[in-house]
Amino acid sequence: MHFMMNPDAVYLYPIWTVGLLLIGLAVGGAVTIELLARRFLPLALRRSHNDVAAAMFSVIGVTYAVLLAFVAMLAWETFNQAKAASWEEAGAIRILAAATMELPGAAAAGAHAATAAYARMVVNTEWPAQAAGRAAGGAGRLLDRVARIAAGVPDGAGKSRMLSALDGLWRARQLRLLAAQSEVPGIVWLVLLLGGGLTIAFGSFLGSPSLAMHLAMSSALAVSGALVLLLVLALGHPFRGDFRVSTAPYVAVLRTITPPPGPGARPAAATIPQ
Repeated sequence: MHFMMNPDAVYLYPIWTVGLLLIGLAVGGAVTIELLARRFLPLALRRSHNDVAAAMFSVIGVTYAVLLAFVAMLAWETFNQAKAASWEEAGAIRILAAATMELPGAAAAGAHAATAAYARMVVNTEWPAQAAGRAAGGAGRLLDRVARIAAGVPDGAGKSRMLSALDGLWRARQLRLLAAQSEVPGIVWLVLLLGGGLTIAFGSFLGSPSLAMHLAMSSALAVSGALVLLLVLALGHPFRGDFRVSTAPYVAVLRTITPPPGPGARPAAATIPQ
């Protein structure tokens, strides 16, 4: 009940704990439903309707399997899009850092420092906020600073390239923020859970001579559905949980970009966030 009212609560726990809980609930529910069916529906009555029940069960099972596969594929696609957005943004930071080197004098140093600070803020501030399910937007002010610096320099090829790189970074940033807000809607979770329960419950209308065999089959069906639900949980929020998108591309960029050298100064390596 707590999960249905607040699905985000599952990201507070390790994925293996959530998986064991889901499997335990699914198997426990399947066993309970079958034992209740044995108690209130005589085996002879169920066996006499096996042909009709089996036909209807195949339709219900296929329908639920298609729905489950569709949601799982959407979750996988969302995760891959979020990962691609992070790599695209990291690449845009590298391009912008290189473009700032073409600005004249102090403008180059200021724009480059703001670009490096942006990358560090994404890693150290925005990423933890995304992992906690909060909005992350503070680093955008640093890009505004870069834009103001660019606006204050004379027109030229260097300025044009930097503004183009800045526009590319803004676009990549918006894609990443959009991916961070992606989630499986609550109504979809409700349909998945109720559909899974209905599928397992309908299987109890089939009459099997062996109780142990029927319990084993129902449990296996429940476990298979729970594992797919676990996959949707793990991938449904790309920046949350144990399998969230990594900050590795940003850290790699921070290792390569350096402040532009001034008169008599040597380039210094950018600080790598811990």
